[in-house]
Amino acid sequence: MEGFALSIDEKSWVAKAREGDVAAFEAIYSRYERRLYAFIYRLMGNSEDAYDLTQDTFVKAYMALPRTSPDLNLSAWLHRIASNTCMDVLRRRKLIKWLPWETFDTNPAIEPAADDDPVGEYNQFETSGEVQAVLDKLTPKHRMALILKEYQGMSCDEIGEVMGASRSAVKSLLFRAREEFRQAYLARYGHAPGAEPDVITGESPSRLEG
Repeated sequence: MEGFALSIDEKSWVAKAREGDVAAFEAIYSRYERRLYAFIYRLMGNSEDAYDLTQDTFVKAYMALPRTSPDLNLSAWLHRIASNTCMDVLRRRKLIKWLPWETFDTNPAIEPAADDDPVGEYNQFETSGEVQAVLDKLTPKHRMALILKEYQGMSCDEIGEVMGASRSAVKSLLFRAREEFRQAYLARYGHAPGAEPDVITGESPSRLEG
């Protein structure tokens, strides 16, 4: 999992790319292109959108990089550009409406009481697109939060940086997102994640609870 600190080579790439070094930005592109493509694919649900929006993300990043601060968290910054780009498209398609973060209940009573930063494992039991089919049914913000957590391996702090939310808001959002995932999975497959043996391996899949 990538934390807030950049590796030495990334710090060098960012510094050089800020000054217009194309080769340095190409190094950034090479490191993050596949990861951002996977993130966008799971948000949008199709490869055509994923390809186009990945390219759009890097174009925006290239243009904005000279205005970034020296303590830039490159991974979170790129994911935030990607998430905003996707949300803009979804809004234009009238698939979602803008809701300010204040509308999400951040009451600690409904936050997960287990690990401070639980890492779910539902991606380990994905078979034949089962998980993607369920993710596609979720609200975009819930889908984004789960993808950042379960597939991108981000902490609540990093997710908050990507989504522009407080840590408590992220924890509350993840709680709600996991519940929506469970309900959508149950509605589609007739049982909760992990409740029946995997049809391919014969083993019980990991559960969504993090």
